[in-house]
Amino acid sequence: MPLKKPNMSNSRKIIWIALAIFMFIQVGSSYITNKNQNNLSFLMEMKSYIPYMLYFSLVGFILFLLSYMVYHLDRLKGKKQIAQLEQDKNELKAKLFDMQEAQTPEKLPSPVVKPQAEEQQGSEEEPAQSGDSE
Repeated sequence: MPLKKPNMSNSRKIIWIALAIFMFIQVGSSYITNKNQNNLSFLMEMKSYIPYMLYFSLVGFILFLLSYMVYHLDRLKGKKQIAQLEQDKNELKAKLFDMQEAQTPEKLPSPVVKPQAEEQQGSEEEPAQSGDSE
């Protein structure tokens, strides 16, 4: 049976696309700021964008938390699925064992056999009794 590729849910795709866009914008803005490091007028204009940069960083942190939560939920779902599969496997094993037990013929009880020690004691007592009667 071929292995099935796991499909990404739409919410997971949206989170990863948003995170990729965030990283692209973050790297691009860092590159532009670094390139214009010696341009004082550019840096003074950037001062007015500082609150937006803080909000943008907060958005990135929220995206990170969302991706972690989705990962954690998937992990829990996987653990539940594994536990369910283990339980199903054990139930099927029990049913198979019961079916095999039902198919085997009933064994007759074995006859009771005296141990050799008891037989020897019984044979020693008999000659002694026969000697007393004579």
